[in-house]
Amino acid sequence: MSNVVCTLGKQDKPYPEAHEASTWTIALVRRGTFRYRAADTNRMQDLHAGWVLVGRPESRFECSHDHDGGDDCTSLAISEDALHAVASTARIPMKKLLAAPAALPPMPRVAALLERARLRGTGDLDEVGYQIAESVVTHASGVSIVEVAHHPSHVGRMNDAMAHIERSCRDALSLSDVALSVDLSPFHFLRVFRRVTGTTPHQYLIGARIRLAARLLLDSDRSITEIAYDVGFQDLSNFVRTFHKVVGCSPRIYRRR
Repeated sequence: MSNVVCTLGKQDKPYPEAHEASTWTIALVRRGTFRYRAADTNRMQDLHAGWVLVGRPESRFECSHDHDGGDDCTSLAISEDALHAVASTARIPMKKLLAAPAALPPMPRVAALLERARLRGTGDLDEVGYQIAESVVTHASGVSIVEVAHHPSHVGRMNDAMAHIERSCRDALSLSDVALSVDLSPFHFLRVFRRVTGTTPHQYLIGARIRLAARLLLDSDRSITEIAYDVGFQDLSNFVRTFHKVVGCSPRIYRRR
C-alpha cells in the first residue's frame, strides 16, 4: 500500500505512465480531481474524491488536471493470481473485468477499508486486500462505461454537482438544491447524473457522508453520536444502520479494529 501525492495543475502537460507488471492497482482518490486517459483505448474518464481507479497490469495511461491543487490517492497493489481467485469465486469472467471502466464511482466500503489500512498499519493487509478486491470486482462488472468526450457539457455540470455534494455533504441537501446549483431541472439532473456517474445523487451524498464519518472515527476520539450528526445524519440509529450496511460492520467495531 502506498500514498501518492500529485502536485500537477492545469498548466502541466500529461506524460506517459504505466501500472506495475503482474499486479492490479486499486487506488482511492482521497482529494482532488484528475482526468485519466487509457493509452490502449484512448478512453478518457474523470475521477473525483471518493472515486476508485482500477489499473490493469502494465497498462499505459496519462493523467491531466483541469484544476490546480493536485490530488492525493491511496493505492493498493493486488496480485493477478489474487484477483483471478476473487473473480472466479464471484463467477465473474475476467474478460468482463478487463472491459470495465478504469474509473469507478464512489464505493464507501472500499474507501473505509483503505482508510483504516492506511491509518492503522498493514497487519491485516492480505485480508483487507481480498475484501477490497471482492467489492471492486463485483462493482466493476456492473458499471457502464461513460467517456468524457461523449458528454462534454453534461460531464462538466456533473463534475460541479459532485464537487458541490462533497463540499456540502454535512448539509441537508435535496435533489432540487443540487440540481439548482448546476442550473438543471431536478428530473433532468437526476437522469444525467445517473448516466454520468452510475449512481443517484442521494446515494452519492450518503457515500460522501459515510466516507467522512470513517475518517472522523479513526482520526478523532469524538463520540459516535457527535460524528453521526456532524456528517449530516439526523438520527443515530439510521447512521449506525447505514454505516453497517455500507462498510460491513458497526461504527464502534470499525473504530476498534
